[in-house]
Amino acid sequence: MRRCKYYFSALIIGIGLAVICTAGAFAGETQKTENRAPSSQAFSHDQHIQGQERKSHFAAGNGYHLIMVQFESLQNFVLNTSIDHQQITPVLNALSKQSLYFPHVFQQIGAGNTSDAEFVSNTSIYPVGSSPMSHKYGNRKLSSLAKLMQGKGYVANTFHVNDVTFWNRDQLYPALGFDKYYDKPYFDGEKFNRFGPSDEELFRVGANTMQEMDRRHQKFFSQFVTVSSHSPFIVPKDKKRLNLPQHLQGKKLGHYLTAINYSDYALGTFIDRLKQNGLWDKSVFVVYGDHFGLNKKLHDPQKISRALGIPYHKQISTFNVPFIIHLPGQLRGQVVDRVGGQIDFLPTIANIMGIDLEAEGFKAFGHDLLNVERNIIGMRYYLPTGAFFNDEVFFIPGKKGFEDGTATSIRTFQCMKDISKYKPDYDYIKKWMKASDRYVKQLPVREDAIRK
Repeated sequence: MRRCKYYFSALIIGIGLAVICTAGAFAGETQKTENRAPSSQAFSHDQHIQGQERKSHFAAGNGYHLIMVQFESLQNFVLNTSIDHQQITPVLNALSKQSLYFPHVFQQIGAGNTSDAEFVSNTSIYPVGSSPMSHKYGNRKLSSLAKLMQGKGYVANTFHVNDVTFWNRDQLYPALGFDKYYDKPYFDGEKFNRFGPSDEELFRVGANTMQEMDRRHQKFFSQFVTVSSHSPFIVPKDKKRLNLPQHLQGKKLGHYLTAINYSDYALGTFIDRLKQNGLWDKSVFVVYGDHFGLNKKLHDPQKISRALGIPYHKQISTFNVPFIIHLPGQLRGQVVDRVGGQIDFLPTIANIMGIDLEAEGFKAFGHDLLNVERNIIGMRYYLPTGAFFNDEVFFIPGKKGFEDGTATSIRTFQCMKDISKYKPDYDYIKKWMKASDRYVKQLPVREDAIRK
């Protein structure tokens, strides 16, 4: 008999249903899309993406700069959540109300964690799971977002305050095609945490660099990888901005909220700089979470629910990361309910930047979330192979595979009694992820990597 576990009380379930019913109100409007299940034949990437006449938001960012922020340990539940009448993420809350906001996006990392998030977001290739992609395939000739942007005359740079050798990024970044990486030597000697300077310093250097490029009329794609909200989430006293209630002081959850709150503030200083130097209205601005912050093995979902007054599911809430795209001049937000993963970031951004992946001959294993009628994304490493999210449910295979698996609604967290209609999705995602693995394994090794 299949069973789904419940991690919150009836009261919390009620709160969750109320939140779901009103979810679109805060962001202006909600994009309505069809929710059709695939037929008995395998779900086809080509038929759902490349054959469509409708291309919503195509080239909305064409000719503008592209700025992408990978936000450390950012889970979606912190958005629009408050503690003692203090918003945890006031900057992200405001940004989501003036942007395209995707609330049902999930991490897809493997052993490489943050570096895997960089890899999949920049390539639309599934991480293999057991090995960090930067170590296993950082020496390959990869197709990437940076290279697509360079084809449009952009310079592609990446910014990270840690040493570039961490996670083998000195191999990964050339593989992804970045023109230059700004790592530890480019930032001041401030010691925020064990990784180095603060996010404020990261964004200060980045903003100055981009301003100078803009003065030279050089279009750019800039990636930022933040670290101030990295575990163990210890923020220096003079940087703390959140006043925790007594029951969260000194607790891991309290540390996490404090770190996220600081990094949200730092993001706000970045946005303010971009507005002051004129870059805000010249840029497409993307923010997404790289992976969970609250490890499901260490944090009780019931305690999180009680502490914050929100529904929290052990897997769904843990793996749910925000994805936000702000378009130049955009004032009214739009909630896009389509389920997605980090595999979908590149196709979605490429569409906005006016890049036709089919015309480019680009092999993407994700979908453009603004132009797909239905979506399925897979996960592994943190879940059994064959686990997937679709627009309705989160599915985990059992010991027998699909037969004894469990499906849970991604919106109500309720167990689905009949899972039979999800069998085509299960078969599809296993085949599709295997196809991604075969593709990345056959990519040739770069000559510069051989010489190194």
